[in-house]
Amino acid sequence: MFESLTPHQRTVLTFIREFQAKRGYSPSLADLATAFGVRSKNAIAKVVNVLTKQGHLDKDPRGRIKILERETVTYDEGSGHAALSLPLYGPISAGFAAPVEEQAEDTVTLEDYLVKDRASTFLLRVRGDSMIDAGIHEGDLVIVEKGKEPKVGQIVVGVLDGEFTLKRLKKEKGKFYLQAENPAYPDLYAMDELQVAGVVRGVVRKY
Repeated sequence: MFESLTPHQRTVLTFIREFQAKRGYSPSLADLATAFGVRSKNAIAKVVNVLTKQGHLDKDPRGRIKILERETVTYDEGSGHAALSLPLYGPISAGFAAPVEEQAEDTVTLEDYLVKDRASTFLLRVRGDSMIDAGIHEGDLVIVEKGKEPKVGQIVVGVLDGEFTLKRLKKEKGKFYLQAENPAYPDLYAMDELQVAGVVRGVVRKY
């Protein structure tokens, strides 16, 4: 359907999509007129009406352009995987109730937000409750980046005498060890060797 539009109609539709992706809502006729340097909103209204009739746009009973369903998908070049972008609202209070912005302030691509280096990133499913005080629960997925120099205090995938475990990397008196985030578990010191297979960059939990 996009190919059947005139160049001008495509330009207007692309502008509306980009406006929406950035701000979380669609522009008004006045916004469009200003953007395209048109004095009369009637000319823009005609284009919007055509796009509406062809199913690219919709308008509410008051004649305002409704938020577009996202018809375009951003792809990660070279992988063929679709990148999921969602509108970001907020902030929201986690203490006392407070007003929340009704309009999206930005659009966030989850992969860009959570993954720094796709080729070096993998997921692990958590088993057990040794990291519960760090907000990591059994069944969660942790996003792990390998090949990076770990820092003391980071949550890591440690290899302790050949066994893998998820803990916080600590150092005392020049010696590294692994610390749980649950007082029921002891600190772990290597009998032979302590290595770090990756650094935890984030946690994914499905409710």
